[in-house]
Amino acid sequence: MPDWKRVVTGDAFRLPSRQLNYYRDIFLAWPFLLFTLAALADLFSGGNNHRLGFKFAGLSILSILLARERLLLICGALGFCTVQSLLSFVLRHDWVGLTVAILTGTLFLIVIRALRDYKPSYQWPNGMTIVDTSVGLLSLGLTILVFRWVS
Repeated sequence: MPDWKRVVTGDAFRLPSRQLNYYRDIFLAWPFLLFTLAALADLFSGGNNHRLGFKFAGLSILSILLARERLLLICGALGFCTVQSLLSFVLRHDWVGLTVAILTGTLFLIVIRALRDYKPSYQWPNGMTIVDTSVGLLSLGLTILVFRWVS
């Protein structure tokens, strides 16, 4: 006899049995990426006062230190910077964007090559669930609130 409750609702309301480290890394992905980008943008700008850039760099370092799989977060940030810099070069013909894309792309390829036989400490999922998406969106929202609070 089939379990009709499971047939109708499926596993939509059951939490996945992933480790807490996976959700912590998903939560820390947005703060690491955005704080790193803000710190680099402020520190390499032409102004004299870089206090805000150092605050963002400290928050970025804190978020990477709290993560379990640091190399995956760094690799994701490098890939994001590579794609954004290439997009900047293609759309605005900005040579600085090409330079940054070459540098970050080279680092990205070196890290990917070094991670060829890398095994994470937790099981990587086959797909995204509503819990994964909710944790990511909560992280993005809290990161934006921290940006407003720090600035």
